[in-house]
Amino acid sequence: MSLSNGPVVEAHRGDSENAPENTLAAFKQAMALAVEWIELDVHPTRDGRLVVLHDSTVDRTTDGSGPVAEMSSAEVRELDAGSWFAPEFAGERVPTLEETVELTALTPTRLNIEVKDAPGIEAVAREVAGLLRRAGCEREYVVSSFDSAALNAVRKVAPEITLALIGNGPEILDRARSEGIPWIHANWTTAYPDVVGAAHAHGIKVNIWTMDDPALYAHWRRRGVDKLCTNRPARMLAAAVAPESIPAYLAP
Repeated sequence: MSLSNGPVVEAHRGDSENAPENTLAAFKQAMALAVEWIELDVHPTRDGRLVVLHDSTVDRTTDGSGPVAEMSSAEVRELDAGSWFAPEFAGERVPTLEETVELTALTPTRLNIEVKDAPGIEAVAREVAGLLRRAGCEREYVVSSFDSAALNAVRKVAPEITLALIGNGPEILDRARSEGIPWIHANWTTAYPDVVGAAHAHGIKVNIWTMDDPALYAHWRRRGVDKLCTNRPARMLAAAVAPESIPAYLAP
């Protein structure tokens, strides 16, 4: 849902409140809510495929164990990525980035793809760029990272892809300005009014993460942030269209 007078809602790892994070089930549920953006994370497998998973190991969100980088894509795909969340998601698989892009490419939903700086980042950058170009989404989606090296690797192979730097507001704003990065994705506790104002003065857009309190949507609307990443997209969308209110503890 795009809101002309408030921050766009981005679903963090899909609708991760109601489905296992970073799975097709979570992405489909987020899309059913009509969110405009979905955030996800990618890691390369031993054979160079990109799988959608937040951690560098499969331990927390699957029934397997071990580093993603030491497993083949087929081995990762055999794992159950849903049972840990709820029994009805048993058998949900770790998706590849390719099938996730195929899911969203012909829809209004766009992806914010977070990559990590690691050995082989150049190959990751080439794979991300290739997937987005083949789907015709290279100018629509965003690639984000905490690490400038990862973003520079993407920029080197695909300068047309929009980049975003993740971190604490004041620190990443200075880096984004010096490196010509058009988005900052700031920890919500560091998206101070002067940071948002200075970012906009330099043509840089601001996304905050991870904001899960719907009562604060109106506050961030007034602060002028462009996008809001949340684990609770359904609740945040409801707050976005509700009459404006502000919690008592934030009132003047």
